[in-house]
Amino acid sequence: MQHANDALSWSATSIRIGRICFFLAIVTSFAPLLYFYLVYNVYPPLDVALTSWLSIAMVFGAFYFVEPFSYYPILGLTGSYLGILSGNISNVRLPASAAAQMAVGVESGSKQAEIISTLGIAGSIFTNLFFLTLAVVMGDWILSVSPPALIEAVKNYILPTIFGCLYGQFTVMKPKIALYALPITAIFYVLVPGLPAYIYIIVAIFGNLLLTRILYKKNIIS
Repeated sequence: MQHANDALSWSATSIRIGRICFFLAIVTSFAPLLYFYLVYNVYPPLDVALTSWLSIAMVFGAFYFVEPFSYYPILGLTGSYLGILSGNISNVRLPASAAAQMAVGVESGSKQAEIISTLGIAGSIFTNLFFLTLAVVMGDWILSVSPPALIEAVKNYILPTIFGCLYGQFTVMKPKIALYALPITAIFYVLVPGLPAYIYIIVAIFGNLLLTRILYKKNIIS
């Protein structure tokens, strides 16, 4: 009973603080625009602003719905708030969360996993800020002394490498699911090429969720 009360208290506190932080993020995001409008009377025409928003929404709009569903099982409630506010979810927050949970050995989806996920993401945010500050201060010098081949390799392969590591981590944790999780998306990509990226993401997420649910019901996986 006490454990259930603690879990409810954790969730309620996370939601309350998360809403406040999201509201502050919205206000501070629009603050520079309000400043330019109120002080200098500079603002974009409404049709230009809507056209710009629509062009961005056409490209990234699907991710507004896909990413919360796909990341929530790993990040948890509080981790989702932190990840969305700080950014870099797929390439920094998600690996940090997964690595922290794997290091401690908690059960994915549990309240213990959510707490460990939150600690891992919080640590990644501070680490990210440190190295980002370092990159801003020394970035030009680092790029100037780095060979072009290294820079090109980092640009082209860093994200696939991160996702490969994540897949490897979860393969160790759930090897039966890993046997079909990647092939489903790969086969769909080969059979139906040329679709927008978010279609493949939807198939990868919800296709695997549905198949895993079916196999779980049949006691094939646990």
